Amino acid sequence: MSSSSTGVPSSSAGADAANGQACYLSASNAQAWEAVYHSVDAYTRGQVAAVVADSAAQFVDAFYSTLLADAEAGPRLSHEIVSTRLHSGMTRWLKGLFCVRDQGDIAALLATQKKVGEVHARVHIPIHLVMAGARILKNEIALRLRASDLDGTAASVATQYVCNLFDLAIEQMSRAFMRDTNRGARNDEAYRLFALGQNISTERERQRAALLEWSQAVLIGLHYRAPEQALPRLAASEFGLWLQHKGGVLFESAPALRQITEAVARLDEAVLPRMMQGDADGQHSLPDQVRELQELVARIKHLLNGLFDMVAEIESGSDPLTNVLNRRFLPSVIGREISISRRQHSDFSVLLLDIDYFKAINDAHGHAGGDQVLRQFAEVVHQACRSSDFVFRYGGEEFLVVLVDTGQEAALATAEKLGAEIRRHRFSIAEAGSLHVTASIGVATFDGHPDYAYLIDRADKALYLAKQAGRDRSVAA
Repeated sequence: MSSSSTGVPSSSAGADAANGQACYLSASNAQAWEAVYHSVDAYTRGQVAAVVADSAAQFVDAFYSTLLADAEAGPRLSHEIVSTRLHSGMTRWLKGLFCVRDQGDIAALLATQKKVGEVHARVHIPIHLVMAGARILKNEIALRLRASDLDGTAASVATQYVCNLFDLAIEQMSRAFMRDTNRGARNDEAYRLFALGQNISTERERQRAALLEWSQAVLIGLHYRAPEQALPRLAASEFGLWLQHKGGVLFESAPALRQITEAVARLDEAVLPRMMQGDADGQHSLPDQVRELQELVARIKHLLNGLFDMVAEIESGSDPLTNVLNRRFLPSVIGREISISRRQHSDFSVLLLDIDYFKAINDAHGHAGGDQVLRQFAEVVHQACRSSDFVFRYGGEEFLVVLVDTGQEAALATAEKLGAEIRRHRFSIAEAGSLHVTASIGVATFDGHPDYAYLIDRADKALYLAKQAGRDRSVAA
């Protein structure tokens, strides 16, 4: 039986494999991939590709059914996301791994593995789960190869070929995964340092005022609310949203932060319900409950002061022109919002803003005039947003806003309000007078996709539609 029919490598293929052994340690090296492809003859490669193509859908079904049932992997996925988005992509990846014809295919394959590894890093898929998934696929393919027309020796050679290709793919993914993970860890820490470097005294007074405003709203509500109207929850107030979405970064791991969170939960889950019940029943215990509310608010103030006193002034991380967040913090911020959204089943949205006809402003007034407009634009956007929201300089004349705890309808309303604020504002350029400025805004609400880049891409497409429709408007994805 010839080598082409048995799957045993030909002499030239064996020589190529031997020459490629030194390259095996570098999965990013195209020579390593060539060596694996040439370690078997064309017939065997074709047989393997045919087996994979014929049963790719079943292989992917086995892959995702196993992961969905896994205690660690399952919560990161959903049947809907798997069926509508991930299944087809995995099928294409699997077929592409074995359908290589020339060096151009290998270059594209290397780029694909790198991209997959970067996505895994963005959505926080542990590399050991990726390796477990590869093991599932290798086992499924090996079973089909043993049941194919290949004889025992040929099936063994083909299985080894499949294992080598999967190992190379995982190695390449792992390189990109670790590079992106390390970069993300550095950015997380840099964002924390940036948060620590904000104007702490101003933020302290702002949050103390927000806490006081909430407590006053509760006391006023006791006397003027309708019987069926609930008292406002602290967690949903301006202070509560700031505490969850920004305080958690600012005071990460501080024991007092946990104590404040517990006090907020006690107020919302125990004190407020008793106050509403006591008020409805006309019970005399209401003064005691009001006293408990005031004591807990005072405790939160005391703990908050202690946390702010711990914070040192560190000036770094903001966009040097506009003083809003640098876009390199986007992965840290949106990644954290995705985690919060999943844990609490809440919404959040992003707005992508682009100053209309900004090139014309630069052409007419020079880059110095354009910079003045950018600074004023950033200030308008920042002032119009809540203290719990995040404002980024996304690039050039584009800004991105992360609206926490905000669904699509509310996000679109916020975008419309923001557009109106921009239209009303009197922008000015030194020696040139006032200027009318408008913005186009794309709106996208988190829909469960674990990759933050997908959410930003949706906002970008909505922004494109806003521009196409005539600019100076908001469009939701």
